Formats: sequence, C-alpha cells, structure tokens
Amino acid sequence: MLFTPICPYSLSFRPVILPDSARLELKIPDDARSNAWVSFDGKRRQQLSRGDSLHISMSKHLLPTVNKSDRTGNWFRSLIRCLNWNERLDEKAL
Repeated sequence: MLFTPICPYSLSFRPVILPDSARLELKIPDDARSNAWVSFDGKRRQQLSRGDSLHISMSKHLLPTVNKSDRTGNWFRSLIRCLNWNERLDEKAL
C-alpha cells in the first residue's frame, strides 16, 4: 500500500510504502482551523470536516497484474536506489 501526502504541512512528510496488513486512521481534530480534503487515485476529491475520521486498509480483493517474472526484489532495490533511502552519497570536491 502506497500512502502519499499531497501538499503536506512539512517537507519531512514523504510517500510511505506500507505492508498489506497496515491499517491507518486519519482524523481531523475537533478544534482544527479548517476542513481537509482527500483524493483517492487523483479522483473524486472529498471534504472532511472537523471531527471526521478516515480508516484506510488494504482491499480484500486482489488486483491482477501482468509480470513476466518475479521482479519484486528488483523493484524495491530500484526504489531504494532512485530515492537514496539509507544511502549517503559521497560529495564531490569543488
């Protein structure tokens, strides 16, 4: 499950890949200064009012995809390489 904050409050909020067993709850505080908006797969924007909560979990229904071979490991390695997760790149001299 991929969780991606759009227009986050802080730059430290990054996309997160979660296991299929994860369950998320997003709650708009009762004393929030304004309402919030959510969008799923970029469609049908929905307003959440103060006190509303949203429960997110993986669907029980699988989505069939086509994969020529098991490349899951390569996919995760490419994400790590592309996003420089847990990597410290050597700085070049000026």
